[in-house]
Amino acid sequence: MQKFYSKQAPSCWMRRAAFAVAVAGLFVSLPTACTFDPDDRCGENQVIYGDNVRCVCAEGSALTAEGCVRCAEGEVAGENGCVCAAGESRPAPGAPCEATPAGLGVSCDTQEMPCSDATYDHCETGEGTQGYCTNVDCSDPGDCQGGFACDTESSPSVCRRPPLGLGKACESDADCAGGEATYCDAFVSRTCLVSDCSLTADDCFVGYACCDLSAFGVPQPLCVPEGTCTT
Repeated sequence: MQKFYSKQAPSCWMRRAAFAVAVAGLFVSLPTACTFDPDDRCGENQVIYGDNVRCVCAEGSALTAEGCVRCAEGEVAGENGCVCAAGESRPAPGAPCEATPAGLGVSCDTQEMPCSDATYDHCETGEGTQGYCTNVDCSDPGDCQGGFACDTESSPSVCRRPPLGLGKACESDADCAGGEATYCDAFVSRTCLVSDCSLTADDCFVGYACCDLSAFGVPQPLCVPEGTCTT
């Protein structure tokens, strides 16, 4: 997964733009003056890209609001910073990654395959009968594990699973096929995002908001991290 910066040294770039949020060409920046150093074209945790023009996050680093940061052991670069590797999750926000609880996210069926785990005993099915095992009656992020997020608007409140494929590395939409995040942001994050969301109902995953990017050539609204949609 490559995270692109400008041709100028990122330390300089970070003074020009406190942070650039880019989804299919959407940028938010704060311009200031700076000086280009040809001997220091890339900043901390960054390397020069193959075209010898752009700087990208180095392997094992992820793009955040503060620039490229080194991911800790057990973490990998995700769409919006470092995330736990497959099969691992954080027991609490900010805690080190650990093995995901065995019963969380297991496939279930309301008719023939109920959840057997004492903690994750709720089968969340949405509009169908096939679902996944999770826990209910959550009130804050610490009540949910494995990247699940607390949906306090449902009754009862439930820890929901992230859309399948969200944050997966991609080069084209074909790489996102088969999941729920089917749009490939091939311009900046190079990860799969959820598309065709409702601008009125805002039916995106917890922590995401539906954004109209038609002005930038994106035909369908996309779910982007809350606070990053500026049109």
